Amino acid sequence: MSEIENIALENENFFNLGNDYFSLYGYRCFTGVDVVNLSPGEMRHTLKIQSDEQNELHYAFSGSNGLCRTTPMGSVRKENLLSELISLPNEVDSIRSFFEENGFFFPVSKAEYEEIDIHSLTEVVNHIKATVLLMSEIEEPNRNYEKILYLTLYLLLSERVSIKLNSMSKPYSTCYHGFIKTLEKASSVPEIDGTKEGFESETYIINDSVYKPTYDLNIEEYQDIISGSSLTNRYPGMNDLRYKDIVYLYRNAPNETPAARITIDFLFHLMRKVGVVSKVTYENGIEFYDKPAIENFDDNLKQALIIVAKIVLNEEINSNLSGIVPRFVASKMEPSWKATNLLSALYFSIFYMRPGSEIYRECANPACNNHFLVKTSNGRKKYCSPNCRNATAQRNHRKKVKKMAQK
Repeated sequence: MSEIENIALENENFFNLGNDYFSLYGYRCFTGVDVVNLSPGEMRHTLKIQSDEQNELHYAFSGSNGLCRTTPMGSVRKENLLSELISLPNEVDSIRSFFEENGFFFPVSKAEYEEIDIHSLTEVVNHIKATVLLMSEIEEPNRNYEKILYLTLYLLLSERVSIKLNSMSKPYSTCYHGFIKTLEKASSVPEIDGTKEGFESETYIINDSVYKPTYDLNIEEYQDIISGSSLTNRYPGMNDLRYKDIVYLYRNAPNETPAARITIDFLFHLMRKVGVVSKVTYENGIEFYDKPAIENFDDNLKQALIIVAKIVLNEEINSNLSGIVPRFVASKMEPSWKATNLLSALYFSIFYMRPGSEIYRECANPACNNHFLVKTSNGRKKYCSPNCRNATAQRNHRKKVKKMAQK
């Protein structure tokens, strides 16, 4: 093999299976923020970003240290960039600082500033956070089902966002989940003829994967929801268009894929028994049309939630691995993977997480945003460091003393 061919191969960004390392390079960034007043109280924030070609960055991945920033020779400068990213507070300055120091998700121009909508960028970061935290929460010894529900619905139901830079051949968009594709075609699904059932009974009998084997769907309630008339039944959110489509699919799409069907069944029962979901955001969680009846979130719904959560994780991670492609490195005679950008590398580090043995946990110190790796079996470790543990103990002691003094 010629020297030119060797150089070309060595300059690729490869994940080496034999040595268990991942490597790529990028650049630090110059950033700025433009603020435009759209109307009273409404502003649009735009991140302006440009590569600093004088400051090249090198990254490497290993199973023990995660995705790291390294020297050109491979010595670690900063461990676990994924942990740093998911620990960022949702504020512009923190996100700017991360990219200035660690490079941007995608290659950006070295010649001029490129513009990115801050809301879209924050949502991409939030999807990474939600993916990691959902994986971790599922493996917690004592699961927080409300947190799993919120993270699952955020990834599944939040509005898709896109990022397009001049230096990108095509836009990047957050995951387009299979259930959303099914939901968007609900109006084209033919309605099952229920004339006979309507004469013989007050319910439609639905094959159900949550409350097996079947569930009795009240015909009058179904017709009120689908027609939007609310003649007999009326409750908050009943006229929500997404809820209407879910109810319609629950009744009329029995032959959907198992993944779509369990998601339809779960969301139907969640909204019917607990509350109709109005909106889901990373910052505010789930917003219901009315106070949710959390007491109705029973074991059947919990079991179904875990299945749906894993379907969502599967789609979320796989859709973001498109920037990782297999290559064979002839110069080393080894199979490898090529990374095209930092975002793909971050999802690749999620791909190689070991949630069966290690998970990310949020530090229990209210003043700390850090998420740290901990053994799944260690349910007692709540703080990322002794300093956070001591600070929390001192804070609790002061509260106790103050409370006793007030008696």
